[in-house]
Amino acid sequence: MDPVDEFARLKAEIRRLQDRADALRDGFLKPGARLRSNRYEITVKRQKRRMFNKDRLPQAVLADPRYWEERESEVVTCRALTSTLTGSKAEDIVLIE
Repeated sequence: MDPVDEFARLKAEIRRLQDRADALRDGFLKPGARLRSNRYEITVKRQKRRMFNKDRLPQAVLADPRYWEERESEVVTCRALTSTLTGSKAEDIVLIE
């Protein structure tokens, strides 16, 4: 299989699997959900974490370039070629590292 085709196939499969995992997670969060099988047990707990809210900083601090830095990263995108579309709009697949 061509590496480009394999990458696109894998990204689509990952998206499908993540959608399924999200749906299962939503079910586990419902009261009375079954959380145990013969092989696995789901644990649901509430966690707290501290978050920094930069929007509450004064505008003078936000506008000061001394507090900002630029970073670069490689972005790999993948899109279906128009000749391979089957009537539906193609979705771009993006990988950011």
